[in-house]
Amino acid sequence: MIRILALSITLWMAFSSEAVGHGGGLDSLGCHHDRKRGGYHCHRGQLAGQSFGSKNEALAALGGDSTSPSPSRATDRGPIPPPQVDPFGNEVIPYNRDLYGGWIDADGDCQDTRQEVLIAESVTQVQLNSAGCRVVSGEWHDPFTGQTFTNPNDLDIDHFVPLAEVHRSGGSNWGSQVRREYANDLSYPGTLIAVSASANRSKGDRDPADWLPPNEDFRCDYVTAWVLVKGYWGLSMDERERIAVYSVLGECVSTARGLVH
Repeated sequence: MIRILALSITLWMAFSSEAVGHGGGLDSLGCHHDRKRGGYHCHRGQLAGQSFGSKNEALAALGGDSTSPSPSRATDRGPIPPPQVDPFGNEVIPYNRDLYGGWIDADGDCQDTRQEVLIAESVTQVQLNSAGCRVVSGEWHDPFTGQTFTNPNDLDIDHFVPLAEVHRSGGSNWGSQVRREYANDLSYPGTLIAVSASANRSKGDRDPADWLPPNEDFRCDYVTAWVLVKGYWGLSMDERERIAVYSVLGECVSTARGLVH
């Protein structure tokens, strides 16, 4: 237990320093401004693995003319104000749930992401409707509350790091494909989790500084998973969030040591 918590803290420190140093998530090119090392570095897309002196150089490498003037933004009501930008020159797109899309059926088996999570997390064999597309019963243990459910209608599929928080932490710089991949991610087990609908709605878009699961026995696992999801997706943490994470994980390590002794 101590080793797992210590590892989570080590991973968080590595991930968070990278995320803070880089200034958040990826833009539509799959790249970001590297505040720690300088320049502009790409993790995804056509330029993955390459570094440039600036975003303009990256655009030039793609064959775009970074010096071309932007089209006029004037309308019959006068000029449109320039878009808001972050300290690294990336346009800040206001959060909208639609930016991340809805549940998709990635493998074409008629079971969308919600159904896939319900099937994967049921502790008993699920029952499907006559078409085999929708889960109608099963048994799920909600770690947020410690309750057990058999009716899938009582459950929400929670984005462990909520979409609005993702957007604030770097997702505003992602392209539409990356946003949809996060919203429907089944490849990383920590991204999505089936929980009580009421607990999920109580959580809303809050981070660990403002919300922790009512089931206190799950709080260490919750914060550890939060850290790993943020690290996996290259998302940043604000100061209050970092302090809360350090506080919870520190208590978890202390408690685990006390149990060992």
